[in-house]
Amino acid sequence: MKRITAILLFLILGVTTEVTYAQELSGIPGSFVDIGFGTRPVGMGFAYVGLADDENSSYLNPAGLSQMNEYKVSFSQTDQFGIIKYNYFAALVPIPFKGQSVGFSVLSSGDEMMNELSVHAAYGIRLKFISIGLGVKYRNAAFGNNTLRREDYIVFDESEIDAGFNQQVYGDANGFGVDLGLMFHPTRKMNFGVMLRDIYAPINWNSKARGSGYNPKGSYEEGMPMELIVGSSFKVSDNLIAVGDFQPALTGERTNWVRIGLEGRLVKILMLRAGTEQGVNQLDDDKYTLGTGLDIEIRNKLRIQSDFAYVIDPIYNTLRFSFAISF
Repeated sequence: MKRITAILLFLILGVTTEVTYAQELSGIPGSFVDIGFGTRPVGMGFAYVGLADDENSSYLNPAGLSQMNEYKVSFSQTDQFGIIKYNYFAALVPIPFKGQSVGFSVLSSGDEMMNELSVHAAYGIRLKFISIGLGVKYRNAAFGNNTLRREDYIVFDESEIDAGFNQQVYGDANGFGVDLGLMFHPTRKMNFGVMLRDIYAPINWNSKARGSGYNPKGSYEEGMPMELIVGSSFKVSDNLIAVGDFQPALTGERTNWVRIGLEGRLVKILMLRAGTEQGVNQLDDDKYTLGTGLDIEIRNKLRIQSDFAYVIDPIYNTLRFSFAISF
C-alpha cells in the first residue's frame, strides 16, 4: 500500500506542477538525479568509490581508470519506480602510456514531458601509490514538449482548459560539470577513494509559456550541488572483495549515506553480490541490493559479461541488467 501511495503522489505532483504551477516547472529539484548507475556497483549496495576497477569509473570515480588496460563497452537500462526509464552507456579506452586510461559514459532518461541527457568524459593516471582522475560532463534537458489533449480535461469548461494550456511551460537547459577523483593504494589488497562530484556545475535554464500574457521563470542559472564521497575496498581473499562508502551531507537539507557491499566469485565465471545503502536519518529510505554476474572468456582477451542487480527499495523494488564486451 505504501508503494502504491508513493507512486500516486509522484504522479499527482507531476500533473500539478505541469498544469497548476507551470511557471515553476523548469526549477524542479529532481533534475539530473543520481539513481545509482552501473549494475555491478548497484549490486554491492551502491558502494564503489574505493574500488573503481571497471568501465563505471568514468562516472563514479575517474581515478580508477588508471587501473585498467583493456577496451570495454557496456549498456544498461533501468525502469525506475516503473515510471522513468534510464539508459546508461559506459566505455573504457586505454591509452599507450602505463597507468593511464580514458573513459566515457552517457546517461539519458525521460520522455517529452521531461527528458535529460548527460555526457561524461574522464581521464585517470596513476603516480606510484596515488591515482588522480578528472571528469568533465555536459548536461542537457528539455521539458514541456508533450502534447496536451482537450479530451483529458472534460471536467473543466472551455475557458479553464484554454487558460491551462496557455500556461504550459516549455524550454530547455544546458550546463557543464567538473569532477575530481582520487585513489590511494597503500597495499595490493586495500584501496581508498575520494570523489568530489560537481565541483563546478552551472546549468542555464530557459523557459517560455505557450500563451501570451503568462510569465514563466525565463532564463536563469542554477548550479548542481557538490557531493563528496569517500570509500574503501579490501580484498579479503582471491575470491572475495568488501567495499564501503560514506557520503556526508554537505548541507543541512541533505542526508548522510553509508553504503557497504560484498562481491564473491563462486566459480570461475560466476559472481555473487550483496549490499545496503543506509540513510542516517529517521526516514524509511534504506535500500538492500542483491546481484549476480557472469564473466565468460571467448578467446584470448575477448570476454562477454552480464550483470544483474535487484534493489529492494521502500518505495518500489527495481531490477537492473547490463551487458558488456571487453577486449
